[in-house]
Amino acid sequence: MPVPPKGLPADLTPGRNVFDGTFPLPTATLFRAELEHNIATMAAYCAAHGVLLAPHGKTTMSPQLIRRQLAAGAWAITAATAWQARAIAEMGVRRILLANEVVDPGSVRLLGELLRAYPDLDLLCYADSAAALAAVADLPRVRVLVELGLPGGRTGLRDDGDAVALARRVAAGPATLAGVAAFEGLIDAGSLPATLAEVDGLLRRMVAVAQAVSDVVGPDPVVTVGGSAYFDRVVAMLPDTLNAIGYRVVLRSGCYVTHDAGKYHEESPFGAHPRGPHRFREALRVWAPVLSRPEPERVIAGLGRRDAAVDAGPPVPKVRRTSSTVESLDATVRVVAVNDQHAHLELPRSVRLEVGDLIGFGISHPCTTFDKWRAIPIVESDGTVVEIAETWF
Repeated sequence: MPVPPKGLPADLTPGRNVFDGTFPLPTATLFRAELEHNIATMAAYCAAHGVLLAPHGKTTMSPQLIRRQLAAGAWAITAATAWQARAIAEMGVRRILLANEVVDPGSVRLLGELLRAYPDLDLLCYADSAAALAAVADLPRVRVLVELGLPGGRTGLRDDGDAVALARRVAAGPATLAGVAAFEGLIDAGSLPATLAEVDGLLRRMVAVAQAVSDVVGPDPVVTVGGSAYFDRVVAMLPDTLNAIGYRVVLRSGCYVTHDAGKYHEESPFGAHPRGPHRFREALRVWAPVLSRPEPERVIAGLGRRDAAVDAGPPVPKVRRTSSTVESLDATVRVVAVNDQHAHLELPRSVRLEVGDLIGFGISHPCTTFDKWRAIPIVESDGTVVEIAETWF
């Protein structure tokens, strides 16, 4: 007999409620209204500013959510690995931006199989060296983006002259030059003004390289950049200049779909420190019971590293829920340590949290929370289940 995914009862039927006492805990939930708000907000923002959106599929790897993003107008879906590209293609996606170098023979072979299996698949991938280009150049119909990078950063060419030379090498064939790519999300200069200045510097480099190779770039060229933190700078600086010479600008933001209660709430231009009129809403929450209150100022909850991300900060206690009440928790209740299956909370002794109460935790970094769940209920605000979001990790 198949084992049901964790957090779901074996006999799940439509209309069930995650708070009806039959769902084993911990369990993650996605709030339907917040999901739909975030997807619609980002789609409208991109349309209003003349940019394309290729949301990063690795955030959720969920066909139910990715189909919602496509229905809202997403131009493509981004992947980071060949196996992610295969899963996304099997979801029915026919334009995939593989935002990474692909150099190992197994991954190159898998991409070749995908391109042969799906003759209408449009696949874009990265190169930042002659060796990376050689690995994928013979794939059928592959379109290559030359990637720029930063000193001390991740992949990508540090020298713009080298980037122009590689782009011209791509254009010579057999691959097609699709344009220029970069990732600004890791830039951190210690303060927001200094960070934005470095982001702007990278964007100016991208414009210069794109202009320098505009005579050899293939059809429908793009410049792609813009994670979940600084996409507003991309929109402010790139479209007017690049559209004038035939490029389209593609954002690759992924975390906007659920937003979060930590890293991206702090960094996003539509988060805690908004740089515009829009706001994203936290859509992902993990629910866990209070297991013990062994000390007046310490609570142990049944949630750990196997249930929620901790790589970008601990889970954030947001709500106390009992059979009869729902109460917000403030910043005096905080997670101070996380084990595999337990969260250690410190709190004032005056705060009511009793054994058996539920705590609704916000998370920091949705990408490393989704991969801990095979299925997540999409719920109304009262917990009524309307759909199940599968994940294909």
